[in-house]
Order: sequence, then C-alpha cells, then structure tokens
Amino acid sequence: MSGPLGDLLAIDVGHVLAGPFAATLLGDLGADVIKVEPPEGDNLRRLGPRKDGHGIWWKVAARNKRCITLDLRRPEGQEILARLAERADVLVENFRPGTLERWNLGWERLHARNPRLVMLRISGYGQNTSFGARPMFGRPSEAMSGLLHLTGFADGPPLHAGFSLGDATTALMGAFGVLAALHRREQTGEGDCIDLALFETLFRLIEWQIPLYDQTGHVTQRAGNQFPLGLMVGNVYRSKDGRWLSTSAGAENIVHRLLEAVGGPELARDPRFHTPEARSRPENHRALDELVRDWIAQRSAAEVLEAFEAAGAVIAPALDAADIASHPAYAERRAIVAVDDPQLGRIRMPAAVPRLLGAPGEVRWAGPELGAHNDEVYRGLLGMAKAELAELGRLGVI
Repeated sequence: MSGPLGDLLAIDVGHVLAGPFAATLLGDLGADVIKVEPPEGDNLRRLGPRKDGHGIWWKVAARNKRCITLDLRRPEGQEILARLAERADVLVENFRPGTLERWNLGWERLHARNPRLVMLRISGYGQNTSFGARPMFGRPSEAMSGLLHLTGFADGPPLHAGFSLGDATTALMGAFGVLAALHRREQTGEGDCIDLALFETLFRLIEWQIPLYDQTGHVTQRAGNQFPLGLMVGNVYRSKDGRWLSTSAGAENIVHRLLEAVGGPELARDPRFHTPEARSRPENHRALDELVRDWIAQRSAAEVLEAFEAAGAVIAPALDAADIASHPAYAERRAIVAVDDPQLGRIRMPAAVPRLLGAPGEVRWAGPELGAHNDEVYRGLLGMAKAELAELGRLGVI
C-alpha cells in the first residue's frame, strides 16, 4: 500500500458509521483495511439513497477497504477473527460494551494473542460505566454532549446538523487515538486499547462551557447563527439575489475590516462598535447585526464578496453540493476525486484528508460488493484451503 500508513493492517469489525468511518480515515492514508461484515452485509449498505439498486453512501463509506463476510456469532467465525487480529496492527469496533467479550473476542484475549495490537473501542457511554449497556447513536450523542443545546435559535427547538456530526467527530477522535497508540507502541513495543464514548468527543470540542459554568454559574444558551455570548461579530445573511452568506470576526483587526467593508472608516470608529466591551452590549450587538444585514440585503452576493475581499474581511457563501462540484477552490485543491466503480461507473467523492506532501493519501477504489475479498483474504492472508472455505460457506459462517 502507498500513503503514510501503508505498512499497517487494520481490521474493521464496526457497523454503520462511527467505527467504520475511523477505519476509512486510516484506509485513506494507505492502511490495508479489512472490513468484516456479517454474511447478510453491513446495515450501511442498505441506508441512504440508491442508484440502480446500489447504495451510494456505501461507495464512499467503505472505500479503500477489502470486504469479507464472517459471522462473529459463531465459534468458527470468532476463531477466524482472532487469527486475523494476530496479524493486524489495529482493530476497530463499535458494538455495545460486552458484545465482543460474549464472543470471546474482548481486549484481553486479543491482546494476549497479539500484544502489539491497537484496539479502538467506540461505544455510547464507554466500556466500564453503569450506562454501558444502553444503546446510543450519533444524534442522541450530540444531545448528550451539550452541542444540541447550543444549536438553533433562542425561541425555537434545538437543531441537529444535516449529517451525523456525533459519529463523524468520534471517528476523527478515534483515528487520532489510534495514531497516538501506534506511536506509543514504537516506544514500548506494546499495543493499547482506546476506550471512546460517542458523547465525549463533541463535549471536548465545546471546551469553554464547563469552565464558564464552574466559575460564573452561567449556562450558555442558543443564539441562532451568532456566536454565543456575543464573543464574535457575525451571522448568516441573505444577499439581494437570495444567496446566504456567513461572516465571522473575532480578532479586533478583523472586526474593524468588517466594519470598514460595511460602513467605511466612520463605522469602524463608531463608539458603539469600536471595542469588544461596547459591542457586547445587547443593544449595540443588535444594532450592528441589523446594519450588516441591511447592507448585505441591498447587494448581490458577488458584490458582497468583492467588497469583503477588498477590505480583507472574511465571508463565504453557503454552498450546496452543486456549488461545491463546480467551485474553483475545490478544483484547485483537488478536494473531489473521481473513482471508477464496476456498479455505478465513474463516481465523485471527497478526497483523502489530511494531505501529506511527501506521502499523500488516495482513494484507490469505492466500496466493494459483499464478500468481494473473501478469497483474497482467507486464502491469501490466512492460507485457508479452498475446501475449508467451501465448508464455512455451507455452514453460513462466511
């Protein structure tokens, strides 16, 4: 394999999103990822929109993975996974706590068979808590994290994002944990187990809520598209031609550039807006928001973008998928790649991120068909005989 993680073998026994996405991130950077699915297939194959009967989401979610089928509820399947783990650097799972232990595939057994193994365990509440047996998914984890309380307008209900932010951020944190454990392995020779709860990743990102409550008793509330507590200048505004644009300014020099873009030097010197203390007063904060809103509403999106660029202020249009597919910034960054797929033909999807100049990641293939790599992995990697595989197939183990 090429890429910075090209010498790693990872086993993905996760299902649907958080665990598999963490493994996909490793695969994007070159790791050889073996995706283990039950014989009926991962549920993600059946989720989301389809074209000609084939799941579109699956094509990006399972890219760069070798897909095999294996029933981990059967003793024969459990032993095969243990054999795979003996050869692996990383194993990723996101079952409820205790599930792998019931299948005799817990950390203690796998670590004994391969002391260098790094195991990423994602669950709703962590492995060893009184909440551990409860099910959890991405969106409820966003509620648990404190994020949902902050998202939406003050006079309306909390709002989720249009994708599973809780699962995605947990996958990112999980992949980061895997790399940290692999680095530690270089120092000690021993693998490690990463215990990650879905709700705690977003909670970590909202780092100021608890210190603020601890020190002042203040509970932060929803503020729509403005930053809570009036810490920054900015909102989402609609242009004369109906485009939505988002602007934000926190540092004083950037705030003054925004003010000059909207009202020239006179507005930048206005005592109501000249200092953070003045701007934080509710009446001044509202007045500034209305000034910016009215100014943008009287101009086209192109005029607004040009004026902000000239002033060195920051603003961007809210792009949809069609906008992104043709935007020059995405093209120049090569942020979208096209992959040939035997079922859907040429399919475009996000490129590998982050990008290392000396060893960039890549999308080598889209999500494969069910069991596409059974023979390649079982016979090529484990050396199993054709007759043995036929018998396992007859028994429904693979």
